[in-house]
Amino acid sequence: MKRPKKNSIDLYIDLLTANFSKINNFHLLQETEEGKHLFDLIVKTNADLNSLQGLFLNYYIPAANKSIAESWSQISKSTYKHLLNLTKDDLKDNLYETIRLGYVGLFHKYEAYLKALVKATDFLLQEINDMSDLLSIKDYCKKEFGIDIYKSHHHFYITSRISYISNCIKHYDSHPIKKPIHQDFINSDKSKKIEISKECFKADIEDMKKHCELLLSQIMIIGFKQILDHEFYKSKDENLLNNDIKEKYLKAFGNFQLVLSDFIRPKSYFSS
Repeated sequence: MKRPKKNSIDLYIDLLTANFSKINNFHLLQETEEGKHLFDLIVKTNADLNSLQGLFLNYYIPAANKSIAESWSQISKSTYKHLLNLTKDDLKDNLYETIRLGYVGLFHKYEAYLKALVKATDFLLQEINDMSDLLSIKDYCKKEFGIDIYKSHHHFYITSRISYISNCIKHYDSHPIKKPIHQDFINSDKSKKIEISKECFKADIEDMKKHCELLLSQIMIIGFKQILDHEFYKSKDENLLNNDIKEKYLKAFGNFQLVLSDFIRPKSYFSS
């Protein structure tokens, strides 16, 4: 007997819960309004990306391919085909246009997720931050890393790539001429519109999903790092640190630096 396929949202929530369960006392966080808000955001974002992926890969792109096949069939059977200087590749622009629109939608979803994630993390840490007079995530990122968190996509390969493609589509008629040019398009024919395969589009969506999971950890660690910074220097100033506590603090700082290396030492994915 064939087993029924498990709901993809159920699978994701099971995985999410399993990972969160490794965090000490995380169940207490889930019982708060702030914790539920963050948990709901993560699940919604995953569902949104899966929905976009399903729409384009299972419906829009197959429909574009069907349209191309039907048009080519009509041309091939036309009484006037000897007058038509067209190849099958000439008809593929509808396919590439469909995929290009997918990139615009993908980047918009990422921008919305980033804003919502920062807001949810601020909401989660609001009580602690208010008690210690700490900064918002946006203001702390500006102070600590010198970046605008809402314009940080160039710090990561996948978001810099998606952003570049999206901007070229919206502002340069899909030609890869926006400067600085992303490393993936340095050798592209600038006279031709960006053409990306279905397989490459699918891989980019999968990479974006992984990035969104990583960003969740990074944004939360940025929030906790500020709290730890505050407590460390406050205790240090008041001479409350013994060697064991100091060592634990420094180890935690080292772990934070590793996870946040994208913000601290950003790579350049663009031509100079």
